[in-house]
Amino acid sequence: MASTITKTTPSVAAVEGTGPSRVLVLPGWALDANVWLATRAKLNVEQFTFAYVDFPGYGVAREEPLAEGIDGMAAVAIAAADSLGWDTFGILGHSMGGETALRVATLVPDRVTNIVAVTPVSPAGTPLDSDTYASFNAAWADPGAAIKGALSPQMSDSDLTNLVARNRASMSQATWEKYLHNWTSSPSFIDEVGNYSGRVTVLWGETDPFVTPAYLDETLSALRNATLIEIPSAGHYPMIENPAALAEIIENEF
Repeated sequence: MASTITKTTPSVAAVEGTGPSRVLVLPGWALDANVWLATRAKLNVEQFTFAYVDFPGYGVAREEPLAEGIDGMAAVAIAAADSLGWDTFGILGHSMGGETALRVATLVPDRVTNIVAVTPVSPAGTPLDSDTYASFNAAWADPGAAIKGALSPQMSDSDLTNLVARNRASMSQATWEKYLHNWTSSPSFIDEVGNYSGRVTVLWGETDPFVTPAYLDETLSALRNATLIEIPSAGHYPMIENPAALAEIIENEF
């Protein structure tokens, strides 16, 4: 049975499980910890303890000052682990949270046991041309269309409706815009990821038009101990689109 511990910092949304394998969980852009709910329901909470983080501006941390860049987000993640008394831990991160996981590993490599990065954006940065950036920024007005068009074209209508509702309930437009800037404009740290020797499992959704194997190639080449795994029947949001497959991979890799 899951054990939920009261959050100990503004950014810890929930802690579930009583197992010895400790995993810090970081969501992606425009999402709070609840995006993991379908996958959370399938995870083994006797073997693992999962701490679900909300970055400042999202979910339980909605009223907190927004983090500055990927380094600021990494600092939030490290502070969450500190508040839990976790000297060592694995990290599960999605998209922007996957990049943040890699940054944490470059900053405190001796504390991070291993990483599962789900459709991560690049530690080399993802600078967008002005038109693409403007389209992502403007997508606040209709995030469902942006998700269908650019990230998860095969997501079901019901899942899309729920994802958009979660987006609206958990954040403001200012948060949307700030973290878009964070993951597209932060300085590259690609030259540092090779300093981390732990295992990194990189996951991509087979229908994701944005984070593809070609996009991930630079990241995989820079890492010392990386494996690429495809998640079938999923785009950019495997935790929603194929939670059973994702949960199995998480349990196998941590």
